[in-house]
Amino acid sequence: MKKNALFAAAALALSIAAPLAQATAITRANFSSNAVTYNLSSGVSNGDVTISNGTLMSLSIGSISGTAYYDGGDSSVIRIDFANPVSAFGLDWYSNSANPTLSVYSSSNTLLESLTLDWTLTNALGFIGINLGSDLIAYATIDTPLNGNELVVDNLTYQRAGTVPAPATLSLLALSGAAMLRARRKPR
Repeated sequence: MKKNALFAAAALALSIAAPLAQATAITRANFSSNAVTYNLSSGVSNGDVTISNGTLMSLSIGSISGTAYYDGGDSSVIRIDFANPVSAFGLDWYSNSANPTLSVYSSSNTLLESLTLDWTLTNALGFIGINLGSDLIAYATIDTPLNGNELVVDNLTYQRAGTVPAPATLSLLALSGAAMLRARRKPR
């Protein structure tokens, strides 16, 4: 009986926690109406997001128009930091014949998810985005395998999921579920 209750509690904990760990690739249309798009026209920071490891430049190609962010002509990895974690992030990109890789990280520098696009399928221009479903993304990086003069980004789009159960809450739910199962099966 005790083994069954423990297995049930573990299954309940996994079924509750599993959706939090799954990330999906998204398009600009997948963002909610409360998403923020920052087009870098006022510099490298809007107070909520800061971009580094490159330089501002003027460019007009596809959806990138006006002030954009260039990787600086070296092997720098463009980094985007958030003042408060976000659940989804994406941006417009232009690459000089190289696959861009967007990676998102937690505040403890743990890689949460990574997504690479094939530039030949997008004509070296497009949107790349990741949705984790909960506010875990503390910062993101974008880069290509080339060493310089290859990557421009603009129109940083991000959103927060709002209130989600904290991991401690999930553990309490699992323990409550196990206790309920145990109480139901306890002989009287």
